[in-house]
Amino acid sequence: MLKPNSMYTEATRALMAVLNAENPTQEEVQGAFEQFCGSIAASVQADYESAHGDREVLARRGFRQLTSEETRFYQAVIEAGKSKNPVQAYAGLLDDKVMPTTVIEDVYRDLQEEHPLLAEINFVSVQYLTRWVLSDHTVQTAAWGEINSQITKQIVSAFRVVEVAQCKLSAYTVIEKDMLDLGPQFLDNYIRTFLKEALAVALETAIATGTGHNMPIGLDRDVHKGVSIDSAAGYPRKTAIQVKSFAPEEYGPLLARMAETEAWYTNDETGAITPKATATTSSGATKAGYTKHGGASRTFDEALMIVNQKEYLSKVMPATTVLSGAGEYKNNLFPFPTKVIRVPGIANGEAILCLPKEYFFALGSSKEGTLEFSDEYRFLEDQRTFKIKMHGNGLPWDDTVALLLDISNLDPAYITVLNKTAE
Repeated sequence: MLKPNSMYTEATRALMAVLNAENPTQEEVQGAFEQFCGSIAASVQADYESAHGDREVLARRGFRQLTSEETRFYQAVIEAGKSKNPVQAYAGLLDDKVMPTTVIEDVYRDLQEEHPLLAEINFVSVQYLTRWVLSDHTVQTAAWGEINSQITKQIVSAFRVVEVAQCKLSAYTVIEKDMLDLGPQFLDNYIRTFLKEALAVALETAIATGTGHNMPIGLDRDVHKGVSIDSAAGYPRKTAIQVKSFAPEEYGPLLARMAETEAWYTNDETGAITPKATATTSSGATKAGYTKHGGASRTFDEALMIVNQKEYLSKVMPATTVLSGAGEYKNNLFPFPTKVIRVPGIANGEAILCLPKEYFFALGSSKEGTLEFSDEYRFLEDQRTFKIKMHGNGLPWDDTVALLLDISNLDPAYITVLNKTAE
C-alpha cells in the first residue's frame, strides 16, 4: 500500500483537527474531508503514473498483484463507472458481487502495522457476519461438587452477543472520472489507501472515547452493570482518577483496580441490580438475600497507557524519565511494564490506563457491498462520488478493564535518596 507522504498526512491531520473541534460547522467538515479525499487521489495517481506501468516498481510502491477475484471486481466497477447509466450498472454488479474480503483483510493488516492502538486491542475481521458470539470469561461457568451430588449450579450469562451491524461506518470520496482509465490496480490501491486512512481516524477515536450511541463504546466510558445510558448521548464518561506520580505506591493500587473483573449484586427476590452499599456489610461480606456476581481475579503482565502527543511530552515523559548516576537519561520508567501509545483523540490533561486485549472490536463489510457511487453530487465537475460502507462495533469486556486518569498535576520523576543515620 502507498506509504504516507506529506500531502495527505497533513490533510489527515487537518481532518482530525476539524473532527475533534468542539462545534465544527458542516462546511468545515465537508471542506476538510474533500481536501483529505483529493490529497489521497492525487498522491496515488502521481505515484502510479510515475511508475509507467512497471510491475516491479509498482510492487515496491505498495501496489499489489491482484487476485483474479479482485481483478474481476475492480474491472466490473470500472466498466459500470464508464457506462451510460452507472447507477443501474452498479446495482446489477451488486446482485452477485461484493468487495472481495482479501481487500478488507489487507486494509486491517496495514491499519495494525501503522496504528499501534489497533494492533493492541482484540481486533477481529468478521467479514459479512452481523452478530458475533463471545465467551464471557468474567462469569464462572461451572461448579465443583461430589461425584454423586445433585447438579445445582445453573450456568447463565456465559456468552454475550455483539451486534456488528448495529453501527455503520461510512465515508465518501470524490474521484475524477478520468482516473478510472488507470485500471484495476490503481483503483485497488486508491480504495485501500482511502479505507485505511478514513478508518484510522474513526476507529482510534471510537476505541478511546466512543459514546456507544450509534458507534462503539470507548475505553473512557462508564459501563458498569446498571449504568444509566442516555438515549441521545450514550454512555457517561468515567470519573477521572487524579494521579500525582507513577511511584510504585501510587501506581500499584491503580493497576490493582483492573486485577479483578467487575463485581455487581442482585436482589434474590426481584433480580434487580443492587448498589454495593446496600448488598454488603461494613466488612464487605454479601448480605443474605443478595447475590454477588463477577469479582474474579484477572491476571496480566503488561498495561497500556493512551495519551495524546502533547500530554505525553509535557506530563508523561517527565514523570517517567530520570537522569542516572552515569549522566544518561533513562525514560519510560514505570514500576510495572507499561506501553504508552499516543492517540490524537485523547483530551488534554487525561490519559487512559487499560488492558487492551480486554477490548473487543469486530469490523466487517456490508452484505450489500462496501462500495457505492453517484454522479449527482459532482455532475458538473465530471467527478464521481464514491461511498464506502462498513459495519462494526466495539466494547470493553467490563468496567474494570480501563481507568480514566487525570494527569494535569503529574509530578516529574526524580531519584529518591534515603539519608539514614548510622546507629
